[in-house]
Amino acid sequence: AEIKTVKDDARAFIDAKRIDIRSIIASSTPAMLRQMMSSTTPEMRQQMREDGRMMIEQKKADVKIKIDAAKDKAKEKFSETVQTSVSNITDRLSDNVDALSAIAVRIDSRISELQAKGLNMDASVLLLTASRADITVAQDKVTAVGAALTAALSSTAPKEKLAPVRAAVQAAEAAIKTAKEDLQKTMVSVKAEGSVQV
Repeated sequence: AEIKTVKDDARAFIDAKRIDIRSIIASSTPAMLRQMMSSTTPEMRQQMREDGRMMIEQKKADVKIKIDAAKDKAKEKFSETVQTSVSNITDRLSDNVDALSAIAVRIDSRISELQAKGLNMDASVLLLTASRADITVAQDKVTAVGAALTAALSSTAPKEKLAPVRAAVQAAEAAIKTAKEDLQKTMVSVKAEGSVQV
């Protein structure tokens, strides 16, 4: 119960930050974004990016634990077909989130390269921060899939518990889609800001 409380608090914090960042981005003009980012030091911006990166890495470990628990339950109770199905579902979702995390890292290094050349990448940094928040939400949703699978496989009538599993999978897929779209917006921003001549 204590772990669930900590996870719920973390989710609420991440959701609040994501909403704050999105509202700032949506309500700001590019000039305002540049002004906001110029009021922070490069060290602060780097720390924000590092915090986002560390949060994603931490969530990766949580996701892996939940997914492994679901796979173990499937191995204990069910046939090889069910085990394969559970493994396919969880692996596909986990691989998608891992791919998005890797893309975020590559975008972050590209932003750093362009900043080293003297380009102003403030809007891209904000978009990347929002994207990383969405990736953490997607990781939480994949963790929820693992928990739902474990609960379904632990029950005496697993077929009756498939509705929450389906809902969890759909929520995870939607979160992954949102994170992907945000990363695409970030890439467009990086390209636009990176094409400006100094």
